[in-house]
Amino acid sequence: MSDLLVEVKKLEPRAIFGANGKVENGVQLHPDKVSMIYSLGNKIGISNRLNNKQEFLSGHTHAVSCLTISKSGQYLASGQRNHMGFPAYVIMWDFATRKQLTRHDLHKVLVQSIAFTADEKCLVSVGGKDDGTVIVLDTDARTPICQTPAARSISGNALTVCSLHNSPSHFIVAGDRHLRMWSIQREQKKLHVHDMHVGKVQRIYTGMQVDENDQYLYLGTMTGDIVKVSLKCCDPVNVTTIGNTASMLGAFGKHNPRKPYGKDCERYVNGVRHLCIVKKGLILVGAGDGTLELVEERKDVTLEMMKNYPCPTWPIFRTLKRTNVHAAVTSLVRSNTTSDDFIVSTDQNEIWLLNIVKFSCRLLKTCHRKPVNQIVFPKNLSTVFASAGYQSIRIWSIGRLQEILRIMVYNFKCVSLQFTNDGSSIVSAWNDGVIRAFTPITGRLIYAIPNAHNKGCSALRTSSTGRLLVTGGVEGQVRVWKIEPYRQSLIGVLKDHSGPISSLDFNHLDTEVISACVDGSCVIWDVNRMTRKFVVTSNTQFMCARYFPTGVQLLACGSDGRISYWMVYNGSLIRELHGTKKNSINFLDINATGDYFLTVSSDQTVKMWDYNRGITVCAGYEHSSPVLSCAFSPNGRLFVTGSVDGAIIIWDVPEEFWGKPNPPQTLAQETVGKPEAQPVPATPKSAKQENIDNLLKSSAKDNVCCVECPPVNMKKQPDINCDYIPDIKKC
Repeated sequence: MSDLLVEVKKLEPRAIFGANGKVENGVQLHPDKVSMIYSLGNKIGISNRLNNKQEFLSGHTHAVSCLTISKSGQYLASGQRNHMGFPAYVIMWDFATRKQLTRHDLHKVLVQSIAFTADEKCLVSVGGKDDGTVIVLDTDARTPICQTPAARSISGNALTVCSLHNSPSHFIVAGDRHLRMWSIQREQKKLHVHDMHVGKVQRIYTGMQVDENDQYLYLGTMTGDIVKVSLKCCDPVNVTTIGNTASMLGAFGKHNPRKPYGKDCERYVNGVRHLCIVKKGLILVGAGDGTLELVEERKDVTLEMMKNYPCPTWPIFRTLKRTNVHAAVTSLVRSNTTSDDFIVSTDQNEIWLLNIVKFSCRLLKTCHRKPVNQIVFPKNLSTVFASAGYQSIRIWSIGRLQEILRIMVYNFKCVSLQFTNDGSSIVSAWNDGVIRAFTPITGRLIYAIPNAHNKGCSALRTSSTGRLLVTGGVEGQVRVWKIEPYRQSLIGVLKDHSGPISSLDFNHLDTEVISACVDGSCVIWDVNRMTRKFVVTSNTQFMCARYFPTGVQLLACGSDGRISYWMVYNGSLIRELHGTKKNSINFLDINATGDYFLTVSSDQTVKMWDYNRGITVCAGYEHSSPVLSCAFSPNGRLFVTGSVDGAIIIWDVPEEFWGKPNPPQTLAQETVGKPEAQPVPATPKSAKQENIDNLLKSSAKDNVCCVECPPVNMKKQPDINCDYIPDIKKC
């Protein structure tokens, strides 16, 4: 009874690698120039740029869709998206206390864009295509003032909103073929609107910015040009002064002096997503193909000279400097009013720091843009870890809290990986059916086994010596490979499963392998005789199975949310725990001492369990999407988890749950040291010796080494004529 009353401690994250770069204007900089604000799933992250400290605001029920910060930095506002037919929240926060001030759910499905007025007395939010309204919130009274349709019935949806700098009651809404200026009447609780004159030039407007004197408005378009609008004197009642209208001056592109007149205008590929006014006549442009350009308005031509130009886009801008971040730009924020640094985010979940003097980019934050399939640590090394995801294998430093190495294999997904015990290579399995091994420092390809599984690989595990490699495929086969310096040969095919293999694990003696499958069975294989020993079945889809460190028991989890203990020598069920009520447990890992184990599930929770008592001792709730992978560090003092949205979280384990080694070790042995030397096959003489232990010494502190893997010749067939294929019926 006392076990049931044990208090569950809340796990605190040490760091989170993640930022949702797909959110337009999803990265903001506080006026103090120290705090960087970004969206991460249904949470808002606040990162200190000086000491890399992180905080997170929780309040949204689904993914954050837009962010904004007030001019003074006192208020922070955010909107979200929701399921079809459900309302979407708009939340206003007090930045100093990190608390909610007010919220409303008047928008349907999606909040498209959000902005504060110049005097911070009103908050303007624009709904998505299922809502189509503009809502103004009074920040003093904390109540909505009015709600009005954002666009006319003959034009498209509203996409973005921004306020003027010097007129506290005016804001501009732009979108698909419409551009409108609004005036807020707080006393009458209504809005006045004025349609800007654009003539026959119809565009889909994306990013926009007003100059500091409120004279001109610059808008990026999906056509790839920049529209310049002249803003006349604003009037609080009639929006603009009587007799004057806000009208477009023209759509401008880049001038190419190498081409003849009429063909010398170029536009940006995939549209102009965001732009920022550096100073008068100087604009920083972010395009959909990742291009960042610093352009200035030409002084040798005038707008009157372009009236007879044959193209509706006029070559007014001249390119001064150019670079590329290789992904669509989603946010472009200046570090401060006098700085030459800009913060750029992309839809690949990367945040860059751009210096416009040198025009060089430095990566500040990054994470996987798709699910993190597996996380692994090297043997006896807790300072680095590796993660597997779409198109890449990434190695991270825990001390520096940054990515060190990225190995790219384009258009394919890494489903499983593992460090060899000597730390000389990273072995990975990919969904194209190829097994690839890389060096841990330079990311060079050591060897590749093409066509290892005809429907793609799904799991992988190496023995402690590194001579034996076991892989699982989508077709349900378990294959055993012999790894030699110049040859990788197939020595056995184990057939018993009827579905994709979800996980593999060696016992501590390398004599047995446990394979978990989604068909509801776990099979214990004897890898010496290539035969099946026992089969464990249950009414679930097994997601993961792991041996206890001594190899006498195994732990399994599945889609029914239960955790089961099994005996290895006879395959009998010992105990069954309820991990979650309605969700699947996707992965588990046991620490080196065997005292505690981790489970991660689709309900976005991370739980740490006492192995012997079978109770939850710690829990973490910082993930904003289903958690897919986890791994204990070799010293047991921290662990890492990865989720569907690409975020990776490093958690600190409370000291009382570090576990007691058996037999007890000295302090020197407990400290993380070099990996133990293991008998491994000799590497080719032409290959340079590399070890994961030297990775931190050889890597730059403020840079990421990106390596592209060369293509593999898929016509080359592996040696599939193995010596022995067992007949399961005779087992």
